Amino acid sequence: MVEDATAPSVVSYIKERLEDQMQYFDRNAITNQGRYRFLKRVSIVCNILTTMAIALAFTVPEKYKVWMGILALVLSTIVLATYQWEEFENYGAKWEKFRLVAEQLKAEKYMYQNHAGAYASSDEKRRHCDLVETVEGIIRGTDISYFSLMVDPGRRIEKRLGQRRDVHG
Repeated sequence: MVEDATAPSVVSYIKERLEDQMQYFDRNAITNQGRYRFLKRVSIVCNILTTMAIALAFTVPEKYKVWMGILALVLSTIVLATYQWEEFENYGAKWEKFRLVAEQLKAEKYMYQNHAGAYASSDEKRRHCDLVETVEGIIRGTDISYFSLMVDPGRRIEKRLGQRRDVHG
């Protein structure tokens, strides 16, 4: 079999493209997971403390009631801010998307290396082409869905509400 001198080898494609993309998606999944979980933890803690501050406001001396009210207001504002920040940044959705793609790319690599599924063919050139097409398709599809996460949250909500109106006529 004569190989095209301009075509990258399977080994270089896997190392320079596939593994690079796997690391990129894995890193971003971990980063977004950390941010998402941090915001959720802050929200939960402040939510609990808000409830406690309101309950304690009934038991403290009169001169501290205003301070307990202010504390409850600040804590509830933090809860609202963490919710809005997550809605704006979409850390949870990005975490899910990046993790899904990282796992899809890993699966393709292992399927290819083990001559399984679509890569069961004994024709090495066909296997390599199938790998490249599949991997690039996954990455291209990710770009489109990732950028849809970046759309203004208000527009996403308006779009969903518009779809509901269309359905309910």
